[in-house]
Amino acid sequence: MNLKLKVFVLVILIMMTLAIGMNTRKINELPKIVGKQTLLENSIEKTINNVVHIRNNTGQWQGSGVLIASDLILTARHVVEDGEDFEIKTNDGKIYKAGRAISSKKYDLGFIKLKTKLPCTTIIGDINDCRLGQTVYAIGSPYGDINQNSITAGIVSSLKRKLEDFGCSENYGWSCTFQTDAAGHPGNSGCPIYTLDNKVRGILVGGFSNAVVYCIPAILITNDCQVIQLMFLMDEYQKEIAPKYEYDDPYYNEKEDTEYY
Repeated sequence: MNLKLKVFVLVILIMMTLAIGMNTRKINELPKIVGKQTLLENSIEKTINNVVHIRNNTGQWQGSGVLIASDLILTARHVVEDGEDFEIKTNDGKIYKAGRAISSKKYDLGFIKLKTKLPCTTIIGDINDCRLGQTVYAIGSPYGDINQNSITAGIVSSLKRKLEDFGCSENYGWSCTFQTDAAGHPGNSGCPIYTLDNKVRGILVGGFSNAVVYCIPAILITNDCQVIQLMFLMDEYQKEIAPKYEYDDPYYNEKEDTEYY
């Protein structure tokens, strides 16, 4: 075999070796991609039954929420605003009635008390344990229950936003929000933001868009859950003790003569 032929054969062998190596690397990488996708799917299956659609019967709002106890729903404050009656629709399509809600005076969060107890497997995690770029997903009802429990996925795009600097009311506690690009639209208000370990990291409260969505960290209320349950129990002790007058008295003020204990 002459020199030119030897060189040609050697070049062919080198090229074949490189090609086999590249294909082997692609094959080795494939399970990682599939594995990540499978992790997302598994996480959704474990969390979606905790997410509900909320209809405020004032007709002013509808939104999303997540069970944080068997009879307690966490959502955004404006979803429960002025509401006394709510319809709660679970992932299986069943509808439950709720007639009582309270909201946080510190954060843009609201709570609805269910009359029926439902299975709850929600785990709340700290956003401070997360990293920029970490994968998150939202489960909610964009534009109403026609799209109930739709999934949008993205990343943590900011760990802290102080929105009071941009004109948002300090009453909403938006100095502690974090940001994601998991899309949110009207109807997503109050929906949970999950990481792939099945933990709720936040509640969507504003910034409806395909890229910039603001969330209140869910960890802020974990130490208050017992207090929140007690707040609902306190309502059982409200009793009007003022007498009812059947005549017109220009000096009687019914509002001032009504007490609660």
